[in-house]
Amino acid sequence: MNPGAVAAVVVDMSKNIPQPYGHAIVLGGSMAGLVTAQALSKHFRRVTIVERDCLPKEPAARPGVPQGEHLHALLPGGADALESLLPGFASGLIAAGGNALAIPTDMVWLNSVGWIRRIPERHRLVAASRDLIEWHTRRLVASTPTISILEGRSVLDLCLSDDRTTVTGVTLVDGAGSNHDSNRPVETLATDLVVDATGRRSRLPDWLERLGYDRPAETRIDAHLSYASRIYRRPPGDRDWKGIFLQPKPPMTSRMGLLFPIEGDRWIVTVQGAGDDRPPTDDAGFEAFTASLRSSAIHDAIRDAEPLTSPVGFANTSNRRRHFDKASRWPDRLLAVGDSACAFNPVYGQGMSVSAKTAVALDQELARHRRTQQTLDGFVGPMQRRVAKEGEAAWMIATGDDLRMSTTTGAVANRATRMQHRYLDRVMAAATTDDVVLGAMMQALFLTAPPTVLFRPNIVARAILRGKRANGDPGPKSSPSPSPEHAVVY
Repeated sequence: MNPGAVAAVVVDMSKNIPQPYGHAIVLGGSMAGLVTAQALSKHFRRVTIVERDCLPKEPAARPGVPQGEHLHALLPGGADALESLLPGFASGLIAAGGNALAIPTDMVWLNSVGWIRRIPERHRLVAASRDLIEWHTRRLVASTPTISILEGRSVLDLCLSDDRTTVTGVTLVDGAGSNHDSNRPVETLATDLVVDATGRRSRLPDWLERLGYDRPAETRIDAHLSYASRIYRRPPGDRDWKGIFLQPKPPMTSRMGLLFPIEGDRWIVTVQGAGDDRPPTDDAGFEAFTASLRSSAIHDAIRDAEPLTSPVGFANTSNRRRHFDKASRWPDRLLAVGDSACAFNPVYGQGMSVSAKTAVALDQELARHRRTQQTLDGFVGPMQRRVAKEGEAAWMIATGDDLRMSTTTGAVANRATRMQHRYLDRVMAAATTDDVVLGAMMQALFLTAPPTVLFRPNIVARAILRGKRANGDPGPKSSPSPSPEHAVVY
């Protein structure tokens, strides 16, 4: 071998493991990759997670999660899925510092038309930083004996069979580099299944094109939203609320604000704007932006709170769907999940939950496939369609809401969408006074039921009869604002 040539080290991770269902490789060690690996571990003798970052031993930020400094939420539908994959997940997260919130009881919640009444608990979620959620998940997944994590490795390409119809492995290189002419040794891992969970920055379309397959069609809907976040030390004192959610009211305003508790007696505050109305990342500007929201609730809450970080911004909030499920040609033994396949506007907090629900679906489909097939042949096509199906509800919610914004590109609200918006406005208004409508609305938003729950006959009737006006009064003890007349700005 010439001194300048690339050395190749072949590592067959599936040696001595009975076929089929011997070895699965998951590309990406973020939330989607972790929960996918856990699902696969029920059906494969060995699962390897390949992650380009060197992973922190304690909860901490890392380069591969650029939005990690912002508010994250495991919606109840996602939390239920995670609990089924990793029993004890929620209690362990609380023990590690997470905060349990009863929804809507513990929330000061202003929807697009009025205040949500704080009735007894309908849903429960655990609030924590992204760093803690991912670290806790990784700790549980890594304790599964058949799962291993290769850190600090970048994927260069996919390996194909001689007839170029089946993925047989991946080539890796140390570090974050991705150049084929690198002088670093290349490592080849053989496998029975490759799952791409590398997120929004996935290079899977490039790999497919290089291997002679078509790039997938893409749908991108972008409201050009941006947000900024800051962490505060939670001030002492008794409060009858734990979190605040101030939704926007398009087209009047796209400004939104959230305050959630996280571990270490801290609050994280995230505010949103659209187009040129970007939340500032200087101290005074951030504080002024919180004061401009539809309610003074968040501004009043943080007035005496100690800031622990500077405000940090983020603007990559487009909804993007790669239609892998509709490809005319697709290599066998290759699957794309998470943001690699469908990425949602992060402000709706759906990504982790959809990934968890997709992992549960993967477990179910593998169990079903194994009852009739001794190999993985023919598995990935139906499963890729199931991936698309699992993201459909979240896609409808995120893009439907973004189409209310005048800044949105990539699609326009047609007549049917506008009619749907008018009906959903009735739902939002009815939810401020009608507990049955509120329950259905939360089921849809929290991914515990499909959006069609809002179109059941009893919900439609209640929304039409009771959704003519909103409840402008937040109710007793429901707002940290001095009084209801100060709570709603417009």
